[in-house]
Amino acid sequence: MTDIPIPDDDTRPEIPNVGELSETQKLPQRHLRAIHEHHRRNMRVIRGMIEAVRSEDASASELYEHIKGNPIAENYRLFGNLCGQHCQLINGHHSIEDAHMFPALEGRDTLLDKVVARLREEHTIVHALLLKLAEEAEALISNPTDEQFDRTVAAHERLEQLLLSHFGYEEDSVGPALGFYDIGI
Repeated sequence: MTDIPIPDDDTRPEIPNVGELSETQKLPQRHLRAIHEHHRRNMRVIRGMIEAVRSEDASASELYEHIKGNPIAENYRLFGNLCGQHCQLINGHHSIEDAHMFPALEGRDTLLDKVVARLREEHTIVHALLLKLAEEAEALISNPTDEQFDRTVAAHERLEQLLLSHFGYEEDSVGPALGFYDIGI
């Protein structure tokens, strides 16, 4: 599982300072944060599913009625499908950023260009982790064993670790620039 190295947060470029922003200029950063919060919620749902499957008692989640009466194999299938949906959403989100948001930011400031380059690099790593998670989740659906569940969870945890850090860095580093340069998202 360690064949895909996760970059060290301490090696990220300095965040450019665009100065004080008006309330209107802060809106794109808030919008980006709201989009990321949607993905964070998905990760929390997946984390809840992991814990429900591990404990074989999902009473604390909204999935209780569905999971309670099913064998553990069905729980594994649900977890695998949930991971697959999450992978598609993250990939779509990053594709939009790579195709539209980042090109609109590039060439405006040297520090910002370094940040965007790093974010693109992290997107490549996230994509590799998404493919790994999708592979493990697919294997879990066809091979619902404890060992495969553990491999799928490990793949999810690596992805989650990078995504949570990545989202925060992206919001703080390019969020203000979006408003400063009047780039809508």
